[in-house]
Amino acid sequence: MWIGPLDKAVVKAFSLLEILSQNNSPMGITELANEADLGKSNVHRLLQTLMTLGYVRKSNDTLYTASLKVWELGSQVISRVNVRDVARPYMQMLAEATGETVHLSELFDNQVLYIDKIESREPVRAYTHLGGRAPAYCTATGKAMLAYQTDEVIDAVMAGATAHTEKTIVLPEAFLTHASTIRAQRYAMNRGEWRKDVIGISAPISCALGRVVSAIGLSAPASRVSEKQLKAVAPQLIEYAEKISANMGCTGSVWDALDQPEM
Repeated sequence: MWIGPLDKAVVKAFSLLEILSQNNSPMGITELANEADLGKSNVHRLLQTLMTLGYVRKSNDTLYTASLKVWELGSQVISRVNVRDVARPYMQMLAEATGETVHLSELFDNQVLYIDKIESREPVRAYTHLGGRAPAYCTATGKAMLAYQTDEVIDAVMAGATAHTEKTIVLPEAFLTHASTIRAQRYAMNRGEWRKDVIGISAPISCALGRVVSAIGLSAPASRVSEKQLKAVAPQLIEYAEKISANMGCTGSVWDALDQPEM
């Protein structure tokens, strides 16, 4: 796409602002010029403009940093983002690719709350209903979210855990170990732990602050879909979860750090 002279100045200014926002410490003009591949006089002029507008401030006589106005604008945008609206196109693509039931869930009172779903085209399908709840510790979307909570939250949930099938994890220590695996692989599986004849897979969705706030997943009858087939969907599922998270304000660096549990 062709960029005119005035547009180029805007592009350069936003480039500097992005560099300052992503850097953990204040930066000088020379460092910024090298990072943005711009002349130092150009960088100085753009910084003066950004300072006048309130998006950049000086931390001392020679160093610059992004101001809280950047955070303020981002927060206002994020506050208007609805995860269901963001996730819906990816849910549809997942449903079309697999033909199975796709869920979007949140944690509510330590349970899974189904906030959106797309039904399978198959006559035999995994049964859930919109607005319904299920135990978080033995469903795919529930485990994908629960794995990223604090040990205290996990302990509280597992304190009330009961075995729904012979595969249900009910011991807190066992779930904590399982949660570590979920974080490392970035997806969770339900291997008939809630209902014996239903299996599923899910990936976490993060907000801008790096908190897992929801999960996208699919479920299917174990008689039709194998664990191997579900695992084959994992890369696509994780990709969609990351893209949804990005649209929720979660940056790449925040997403990459999700495998660290909350303290």
